[in-house]
Amino acid sequence: MKMKEFIEEHYLTNRAFITDDYDECLRYIDENVLPLKYHKYTSGKEVWNSWVVPKKWIVNRAFIEKDDEVIVDFNDHPLHLISYSDPFEGRISLKELKEHLHFHPKLPDAIPFHFRLNYRPWDSEWGFCVSKKFYDELDDGMYYVKIDTTFEDGKLKVAEHHLEGEKEDTILLIAHLDHTGMADDDLSGVAVGLEVMNKLMEKEKTRYSYKLLIVPEMLGSAAYLEEHESLPDKTKYGIFLEMLGNKNRLALQKSFEENTILDKIAEYLLKRDNGDHKIDKFRNIICNDEILFESPGYEIPTISISRYPYPEYHTHLDNPSIISEEKLQEAVEYVLNILDILEKDFTPLRKFKGIPSLANPKYDLYIDPGQPALEGTVIVSENLKLFRDYIFRYLEGDRSVFEISEIFDLPFDFVHEYLTKFKEKNLIDVK
Repeated sequence: MKMKEFIEEHYLTNRAFITDDYDECLRYIDENVLPLKYHKYTSGKEVWNSWVVPKKWIVNRAFIEKDDEVIVDFNDHPLHLISYSDPFEGRISLKELKEHLHFHPKLPDAIPFHFRLNYRPWDSEWGFCVSKKFYDELDDGMYYVKIDTTFEDGKLKVAEHHLEGEKEDTILLIAHLDHTGMADDDLSGVAVGLEVMNKLMEKEKTRYSYKLLIVPEMLGSAAYLEEHESLPDKTKYGIFLEMLGNKNRLALQKSFEENTILDKIAEYLLKRDNGDHKIDKFRNIICNDEILFESPGYEIPTISISRYPYPEYHTHLDNPSIISEEKLQEAVEYVLNILDILEKDFTPLRKFKGIPSLANPKYDLYIDPGQPALEGTVIVSENLKLFRDYIFRYLEGDRSVFEISEIFDLPFDFVHEYLTKFKEKNLIDVK
């Protein structure tokens, strides 16, 4: 199944934190896309002595009537009902009704996403979301409201797929599955994560281990981290994936430290392969679960890859019509290219003293600029000349191949291939 088809099949569902629709989407992935391991957190559980896992929320029916005509209906779009709305039934005035209606301040035709109660089970209210245009056109009079919702103990679910590599060091791919009735945020991140994992599984082996985490936003990540306090000991980096299907440019949000190898590789590839892109500091593009993986006591360097901002964000206009399979695939390739460099990168350590004659046939590694004034002289760039002359001093086991390529502003693939030959000729060890 194409990534967009997966999104189309599941976007128009009520994927609040603990709901049947959320669980059904996980079940579909487990049975049809990628086998999953589940971590479950019971309603009422406190995470870090502050976050509280809510109850399971069941929506049986929710609508507003005027003169015996249904004018707002949860069945038409699940965003019409605020997440975790209390039940309510009664006839009320327009003034009272408007106290429970929410609209988007800038998009008059959009149904907005009201999500705050997901995170605040100690609060309660009932309410609907409508367009500003609809809100402004409501007539005076009495309205009949029926919200048939129930709450019961349930389990918040975080899904995981682990791919074992040669090393225990793990790279996390993270995406959130919640966000009722929307497509790009963040079914697209889940779809890209699934595709990346499937591509990695096609490889004969990987050096790093990989773990895909599908979470309820923020709360799921917090619960998982509290349960896995030793995660940083085995985890090298995190990559948060979100909003990757719209037609906007790719945006890279750096980790908190900004200067990890992951940050540098992601920036290098974005500048090399994507003419139109955005790069910014930690939490300067979009705020999401990366803050939890970077939180005190965990501090896993985590970048975020998205196409934020986009005008349909957090509204019912975020639907499959704005999703491009080509853009989803571009995001997959970008992530895979980042991981490919991480997989190939190594730190060279010289096994020689002095300067070996690289022109000797037993090495044949000399970068030859030719002889001045001779016809057919090879023209070598200044960067390559510097690399040729300085490389011997950069083999002390303190810089990786990627870092060396950055120093000389040369393509990683060239430097990697060249120093791999050093290894083959027994000139270096690999740390």
